[in-house]
Amino acid sequence: MDANRPKASRPETMFFPTKADSGGNDSVSITPVERTKDVAAPTTHTKSNPTTLPKTKPPTKPLVKFRKRKRNSEISTSSLQTLSEDPWSVYIKGIEIFPRKGIFLAQNREDKMELVHIQQLKAEPASIQSLVKTVNDLSYRSFPRLLCHYQHEDHSFLVWEPVECSLSQVLGSKYVLSETEIASIVWPILIGIRYLRDCDRALATLTNDEVLFTGSGGVRIAGVERSCRIDPEDMNAATLKLTALSEIVKRLIKKNEKFDPDFPWSAEARNLPQRLDTVELDELMLDGFFASLKGEAELKLMVNIVNKTSHYDINFPARS
Repeated sequence: MDANRPKASRPETMFFPTKADSGGNDSVSITPVERTKDVAAPTTHTKSNPTTLPKTKPPTKPLVKFRKRKRNSEISTSSLQTLSEDPWSVYIKGIEIFPRKGIFLAQNREDKMELVHIQQLKAEPASIQSLVKTVNDLSYRSFPRLLCHYQHEDHSFLVWEPVECSLSQVLGSKYVLSETEIASIVWPILIGIRYLRDCDRALATLTNDEVLFTGSGGVRIAGVERSCRIDPEDMNAATLKLTALSEIVKRLIKKNEKFDPDFPWSAEARNLPQRLDTVELDELMLDGFFASLKGEAELKLMVNIVNKTSHYDINFPARS
């Protein structure tokens, strides 16, 4: 490999000061705004002429760390105290963002700049406590951050970090995505899938409504509280939801072609769904398709445009 070739890195990801991820998880930061660069996107490699390399320095290999799978006893847990009060005394209820899930946009009454999503649930307190514990135990950058939990009368309320839109809205828009934007969507989902695999778990489902985007361009996967324990020998493309991710990529490719039939896809992009179906997860993390990733902000423009145009009939020019 050419020693002067710059190394590509995966999207920068915002972390929040909830807790440090332990058990060997890529040295997660606990500072509010520090961006981690510990999980690098793969770098494509070309064959070098042996005669041009110093005899004392053989070609180097990509520095990729494979984590040892963590058993259940090794997964750190954290607690989120239940607040016994009406959350609407703290927040002002706004519009219902995801009607099928009963999630509302809300504004802090004292700090008007604080916006959150509040999910109202009606279930036995013990069931809600179990759900909250699962979310806390599996807290990770790929999943929405649970801020607090209220119990008032016979309802529970989960306060989540806000997101701007879902993949369903992206697919329903006329925004034409670039290959780098598609890679920027797929890569953090793979990171989340790998994290759960290392905890001997897997997502129960992975749908368009469960892929969410923050205002900064971050990707979150909803539904970690419904993830399932899975034996290592039963892990495959279907159980890890790589097959579901493959279908998502197919929809993204088809969406572009709907508005731009001659969109110039590369061979790597066209073959990505097949690789998601057939290639082992750790090998996928080395796929050269992700080598062009520049950072979390890569999706910020897409999120902003989709948010502003989801209710309007606006066309975009073809992307070169």
